[in-house]
Amino acid sequence: MSDELNKFSNGILSTGFVLENRIAQILQKNSWNVISNKYYEDDYKDEVREIDLVAYKVRRVEDFDVYTSLIISCKQSQKNTWALLCRDINLKDPNSDFWPLHCWSNKASLEYQLSAQGCSKKYYEDMVGFGIKHILSDPMVDIFAFQEMDSDDGKAKNDKAIYSSITSLIKAQSYEMGALPERKKAASVYQFNLLSITDTEIIKLKFNGDKIEPLLTTSEHFISRYILKKKQSFSRIRFINSAVFETVLNDYNQLHSANAKWFNKLSTEFYDGIERDANRINVYLEEFKEILNSSLNFKFYKIFKKLPELKHLSLDWDDTKQSLAIDFFDSEVDDDVLNGDDSIKDIVREALLKAYRYKGAFYFGTVIPF
Repeated sequence: MSDELNKFSNGILSTGFVLENRIAQILQKNSWNVISNKYYEDDYKDEVREIDLVAYKVRRVEDFDVYTSLIISCKQSQKNTWALLCRDINLKDPNSDFWPLHCWSNKASLEYQLSAQGCSKKYYEDMVGFGIKHILSDPMVDIFAFQEMDSDDGKAKNDKAIYSSITSLIKAQSYEMGALPERKKAASVYQFNLLSITDTEIIKLKFNGDKIEPLLTTSEHFISRYILKKKQSFSRIRFINSAVFETVLNDYNQLHSANAKWFNKLSTEFYDGIERDANRINVYLEEFKEILNSSLNFKFYKIFKKLPELKHLSLDWDDTKQSLAIDFFDSEVDDDVLNGDDSIKDIVREALLKAYRYKGAFYFGTVIPF
């Protein structure tokens, strides 16, 4: 009976599940959390799609969690070689983004920092300082097309498997980032990486004038340009031969540690000198008001016989006094009384520390602009 059943064990060897399982085991051995065969709804077609593997690591930093996520497509091809058609690359091409960064956060300070112009390029530059090289290195060539080619006679087949791998990665990343606002409530930040892993040989066909040079490779970076949700976007996809995946994964282990350091640095930079930046102050102005509203009412009413009106409260830097000015914009509130009441100042001082990490001088009143 066992010999009779062996045909099923042998039969499954021709599918991609063997490769997928091997990659999952390597990930788990390296302490990655692994989700297999995750399904998601396609944005454009009324159908359910599948991504082979989603893996992640998480580390607590300050008051938020840092997730490094790998979205992985596994493709088995017993008879065909993957060919990446390429040419010399122009890293100054104004129509390309060679340093895409796909992150999501529900922490306002990180959202603000990540949306800043030049943040993606800064991420790549800072990662080099943290010792991350191969994962985020500049692409060596411009990959402009793909083909599966017969490993025996070199005949071109088509690009279906490779194209399917690329599109599934891009759409899965879009889905994951779109689903996080509903799914994740604890303060977090996610950084995504797209990997296309195959167990077949990978070659580059380098076009140079009339010559086409074949070059073996085991790992190659591809910058994908695509339209998603009516917006042009770029993603970095890494083609990897499965034989070297375990070695490559060491780079992503290091990336997770570097991500924790970088997002910690990004958060710290948000608060550095925040008292002088109205845009950053406004990020947490409502939270500052909420903190005051929950702790100031009793003291305020005792003095002014009314509750504080925080709707128009503002924080402005007074360069002359080198101090933060807090204005209630309330004609019934005497700023001199507030400035002379240590108990109220203690409440506000604690709120400033909690919302802005600010420990410097402040007073109640309006900044005189001259």
